[in-house]
Amino acid sequence: MALPTKPALVKAFNKVSFGFVLTVTPTAPTVLQLTATTGINLTCYTFGDQEMVSAETEKVTLPRLLCESTQYQSNGPTTYSMADVQATFSPQAAALSAGKKAWETLLEGASGYLWRRQGIAPDVDLAVGQFIDLIPVDVGAGTPSQSGTGTDAVFTSMHTFSITGKPTWNVAISA
Repeated sequence: MALPTKPALVKAFNKVSFGFVLTVTPTAPTVLQLTATTGINLTCYTFGDQEMVSAETEKVTLPRLLCESTQYQSNGPTTYSMADVQATFSPQAAALSAGKKAWETLLEGASGYLWRRQGIAPDVDLAVGQFIDLIPVDVGAGTPSQSGTGTDAVFTSMHTFSITGKPTWNVAISA
C-alpha cells in the first residue's frame, strides 16, 4: 500500500481578496478584465468577517419499492447564496473618491462577477497563473448604514448580490 500524501496546510488569515467586475471570460479571466476601471477590488472596503458563497444541495429520498427494506437518497438541486456585502463608506467624501468608490461602483441593477482569490496576501497584484473563483451576480439595492451603534461603529454601505449562475471555481488567470 502506498503511503498517503500529506499536503501542507495553507493559512487563510490575511490571504483572501475579492472584487467585482462587469465583464470577464469565466473560463479564462485575464488580469486586464479583473482590473478594469469599471470594476473594483473590494478587499480593503470589506470587513474581515465577510462571508462569501455557500452552496446547499437538497437531498432527495427516493421512493422504496415494495420488495425493498431500505431507501436511498439522490442529490437534488443546488442553491448558491451569499451574505450581503458590507463596505466602508464615507458619507461626506467627494464623488469618485476612495471613500465612495464601492458605493458608486456597486450600483443596483448591475450584472457582473465577483472574483475571489485565496492563499495570497491582498497586497500582491493579480497575476497570470494565479487561481480565482468567479461568481456571476446581479447587484441589488445598496443602503447607507453603519457597523453598529457603539463607539467602535463606522459608516458602511450594505450591498445585496444574487448569484445568477453556477460559479467557476479555482480557474487560472490567463494572459
